[in-house]
Amino acid sequence: MEHIDTENTDRLTPQQTLAVPIIAVSPSVAAGAKAAGISRTTLHRWMLDPAFRAEVESARKDAAALAYSELQALALKSVAALSSLLEDGDPRVRAHAVRTALNTIRKADIDRDLRQRLDLLSNTIDLLRAQR
Repeated sequence: MEHIDTENTDRLTPQQTLAVPIIAVSPSVAAGAKAAGISRTTLHRWMLDPAFRAEVESARKDAAALAYSELQALALKSVAALSSLLEDGDPRVRAHAVRTALNTIRKADIDRDLRQRLDLLSNTIDLLRAQR
């Protein structure tokens, strides 16, 4: 769900409000300015405005969250496809599927372990800050 900060958007011009989602998904400043129909100088000036910059960052976070959700859905489809390849009649295809599955679970275990460690570290930092 898209978060809109009405306090910030009330401070933006209509042109800035229309440009925010375009700029948020653009790969570069030049591409964002061109797609939004403004000059790079204008975009640089707008980015100095904390309200505009906050809206662009919020839109970028929303776009990244949506992309991550899409990747999760693709991951589930990929697992199903990989699972069917484990039953393939060609032994080379099965062997490749087995290697892929084992490498993937190994990487997932490492990621899970790192995530748990980061959560523990973050909780410890929070506790230390609370003791101050």
